[in-house]
Amino acid sequence: MNLKALFHLASDNPGAIKTLAQQHGLDPVVSMGVVKLMIANDGNLSSLSQKQRHHYDMTIKPLIE
Repeated sequence: MNLKALFHLASDNPGAIKTLAQQHGLDPVVSMGVVKLMIANDGNLSSLSQKQRHHYDMTIKPLIE
């Protein structure tokens, strides 16, 4: 997991997360929370719930790959 990319995304481009979340019918606030949680947990995907993982797969992963 690229923590630099996550941090950059959260701090410099949160609009991209919000836009992608809205395109998928997801709550952008939850998606931003998932990014912050992942940064706090050193990018550990196993700490995410099923719902959080869905937000990650749909709104975060495409932006950091």
